[in-house]
Amino acid sequence: MDLVLEKASELFHQVSALSTSLPSFLMWQDEFAYALVTKGSSSFIVAHYDKYVYFPVPPKPYTTEGLKIAFEYMKKVNGPGGGISRVEGLSEEQKKSAESWSFTSRPTLTEYLYDRALIAGLHGDPYRAKRAEVNHLIKEHSVVLRPYRKSDLKACGDLFDLWKAQRLPALKGAQGEKMLLSSQKAHFRALHEGDNWGMDAWVVILENRLSAYSVGAPLSPDTYGVYLEVTDLTVKGLSAYIFANICRQMDSYPVINAGDAEGLPGLAESKEHWHPVHRLQLFAVDPRL
Repeated sequence: MDLVLEKASELFHQVSALSTSLPSFLMWQDEFAYALVTKGSSSFIVAHYDKYVYFPVPPKPYTTEGLKIAFEYMKKVNGPGGGISRVEGLSEEQKKSAESWSFTSRPTLTEYLYDRALIAGLHGDPYRAKRAEVNHLIKEHSVVLRPYRKSDLKACGDLFDLWKAQRLPALKGAQGEKMLLSSQKAHFRALHEGDNWGMDAWVVILENRLSAYSVGAPLSPDTYGVYLEVTDLTVKGLSAYIFANICRQMDSYPVINAGDAEGLPGLAESKEHWHPVHRLQLFAVDPRL
């Protein structure tokens, strides 16, 4: 990793459990252009889309002066007012500091954190349903979980198309539909280039057919992030199988961050079924009025 990427990576590690990391942004580079900017003692990551900009993570160091610089820049590009200009990715502590500096904050995403050992073991009553799903899958299919290979890229693309077709009917007209349709290039980037950014990827083979893939990366010495999971939704137990087995492999990380629910009630319900030990609420700061 070159010096610029190392500097950028520092900005993404201000909250140890937060799923926001350099790889998680690089995979979206077809939708957003990112720039590393410094002014005085402050460093910033700026995200450009269309003719607008915003700051996906707080400046480092996190100070009132840094926020003022960020909003002054966004005002020049975006024009006055809120709605477009914002600084995202704030923790609860950072949100309180922003409010003490007279900035307005609002909740954005909620990320789901799990005890890795509990997911890996699937022991006890809370995981009875997930355990049954995995047992059903193993009984009904020949199942192989292995690391992703470059030669899997086309099969992963075909699986994404199938998964997209399975999910879209329930998302018609919702924000989730737009996010799903725009995510295909991000999945391609993660699979094609993710190993250069420190990402890991796995696939599940059922009867010689690639039927699931997942992508993740370390977030801190204690937390591992799972960014992507795509499965053939018609196969019972497949999602439970790949998630539990990734947790088994990541035995040096006490915590798994499975990201947010993307504003989808069904996905939020699914994440609750895994019994999160913590829900990490993130915040955005808007311009001073």
